[in-house]
Amino acid sequence: MIGGIRRVLAVAGNTFLEAVRQKVFAVLFLFGLVMVGGANYFTEFSYQEQFKFLKDLGYASIGLTGLLIGLLGAAQLIPGEIERRTILTALCRPLRRWEFIWGKYLGLLFLLFVMVGIMSAAVWGVLHWKEGQLIASEGGDPAVAGLIRAEARDPRMLQAVLLVWVKLAVVAALAVFFSTIATSTTFVVAMTLMVYLIGHLQSVAREQWLESGEASRWLVKSFLVLVSLLIPDFNLYNLIDEIVAGNAVHWKATLEVTGYSVVYVFILLGAATLAFEGRDI
Repeated sequence: MIGGIRRVLAVAGNTFLEAVRQKVFAVLFLFGLVMVGGANYFTEFSYQEQFKFLKDLGYASIGLTGLLIGLLGAAQLIPGEIERRTILTALCRPLRRWEFIWGKYLGLLFLLFVMVGIMSAAVWGVLHWKEGQLIASEGGDPAVAGLIRAEARDPRMLQAVLLVWVKLAVVAALAVFFSTIATSTTFVVAMTLMVYLIGHLQSVAREQWLESGEASRWLVKSFLVLVSLLIPDFNLYNLIDEIVAGNAVHWKATLEVTGYSVVYVFILLGAATLAFEGRDI
């Protein structure tokens, strides 16, 4: 058991280092520059609107960058290894297939963790800089300064960061699953994006069916249940938008979504392991 964990961690570390060598962190530096530059173009709005814009831009950038990194990174896990023939060398060692899959995923997950951490630090840095700029422009009025600090140092941003990361973890797990049954990265990317889109639309479609009365039919009900079980409901992560808008979001709701994400990750990785075990390489 201990030996298996060590092999999984070794694969994870190697996957992380390979990703770093691909210059992926250059995107993070570019993001920081965009954030700092963008902060100067909204000085005509109130400080609440300026902070909301910065948070919107920040978390949207983190989500998009993480989606691209996680999707493209996971899409190449198996097809890329097969194309380079390196997977044969890896599996000739005392390395089980499930260890290979879980190690690759954990390496990618750690990459996303580092990426989200660095980009979140950049967002908070820009917010802190904007805080000082706005307080100075208000002449140091203590009452206004207190309100500005409350906007800039909102502790709920930690919840938003956690939700962004676990959402990316689910997307990466989806891509890992498809990579175990695909022969090309294009197929993996296309299927993952399709499921991602359906996951965002399924709750809207479900509400429409319920309002139209069609959901009373057993066939439609069965279909809705099947979709809900097979495809993650990505609308649950709209809590991020609520946090950015300044609405109260309890930690209980955040942890419930996190638990939901963990369950889906385990299901997807379990399915990926079964698919990879039966695959002829």
